Amino acid sequence: MTTTKISSDKFEWKGVLGYALYDWASSPVPTLHATFIFAVYFTTQIAPENGTSYWGYMTALASLSVAIIAPILGGIADARSIKKLMLFIFTLIGGLSTILLWNILPEDSYIMQALIISFISIFAMELTFVFYNSLLSSVAKPSQMGFISGVSWGFGYFGAIACLLLALFVFIQAKEPPFGLSWDNSGPVRATMILAAVWLFIFSIPSFMFIPEKKTKIQKISPFKRLINGFNIIKSIPGLLRFMIARMLYTDGLTVVFAFAGIYAAKVFEFSQDKVIIFAISVNIFCGIGAIVGGFVEDKIGAFKTVRLSLFSLLLLGTGILLAPTEIWFWIFALLVGIFIGPVQSSSRSLVANFAPNEHKAQIFGFYMFAGKSTSFIGPAIYGWLVMFSGIERAGMLVVLAFFILGIIVLGSKGPKLSMQHQS
Repeated sequence: MTTTKISSDKFEWKGVLGYALYDWASSPVPTLHATFIFAVYFTTQIAPENGTSYWGYMTALASLSVAIIAPILGGIADARSIKKLMLFIFTLIGGLSTILLWNILPEDSYIMQALIISFISIFAMELTFVFYNSLLSSVAKPSQMGFISGVSWGFGYFGAIACLLLALFVFIQAKEPPFGLSWDNSGPVRATMILAAVWLFIFSIPSFMFIPEKKTKIQKISPFKRLINGFNIIKSIPGLLRFMIARMLYTDGLTVVFAFAGIYAAKVFEFSQDKVIIFAISVNIFCGIGAIVGGFVEDKIGAFKTVRLSLFSLLLLGTGILLAPTEIWFWIFALLVGIFIGPVQSSSRSLVANFAPNEHKAQIFGFYMFAGKSTSFIGPAIYGWLVMFSGIERAGMLVVLAFFILGIIVLGSKGPKLSMQHQS
């Protein structure tokens, strides 16, 4: 009897499918909750006076909290080989808290309750990606990172699209809303939060079944020493610390986009709730296409060059959004922006996954989340402050462009490199 050695470049399809399906499962929660439906509902019906500022401050606090705890939890997950368990716990918390948003009625007495529950949901869902991202190397070889990461991001966008379509046609635009829902208390809008959570729970099941987790052996040390070791590992890889700092800056800009895209469209161009959803679906289609195409591009030119090219494009197109004189021009620039958002996110993830040692994957991705969240509270806070004191919604978008410029400057022209020691 002979055995055939499987090429190291072949896919383990169950693991890849399980990995991609988690993006499909989880993306609708932040899309429907934090960007396009509940965020708009909060700022227009629950807190029409200062809702944008309240939402900005809450988002900022959630980001800061994630930044503080992510490296610690990542180190614990590495040391105990419990990445999948931690992923499950925070998925459960994120989904259940999202369901609780059903109870938020369109009355100003629900402002604080809405902000607290939204904080928990955003906090938990952000933390899931510490552990999810760290599992990329469990299903992908280095030569596959760009493709699998890009396809997974694409799955995420198309999952969000599918869920948004259900929300639009089953709840928002239904002549007779199902389950006895009434528009008198915004029942169809609130029900979309249950939809997003159920979607998360159902479609994430294959992820927990099929994604493998590599067991690691790490010396048991204090959380503080583990943090220091993780930071030293990042410093030891030439260019990786600079990349982390650059990501901190350009992700701040993306955070503002995700938090306020729907609000911006509603406030500046007077988009209705159903029009906001149509806008979200359209943008996500372009994001999904961009993520998948970006994966192929990355495997040709490298993750670093893909990130850099995408950032320059986002800066130019973001300027177009800021200056858009009419709704038509806003649509054109916003859809084109979507093409380059996916590659920035996907290629940033695969770049770090390629450089992080297996035994420190989750912790390095904890620092990766720290880099993405440690200052991300600044963007939403400045956005809310600019809008509150200027009275002009467009003014808030200036902070997005500022962070893209700073990110490009720090990123530089050369990406991280592995020494022979790290390669071994």
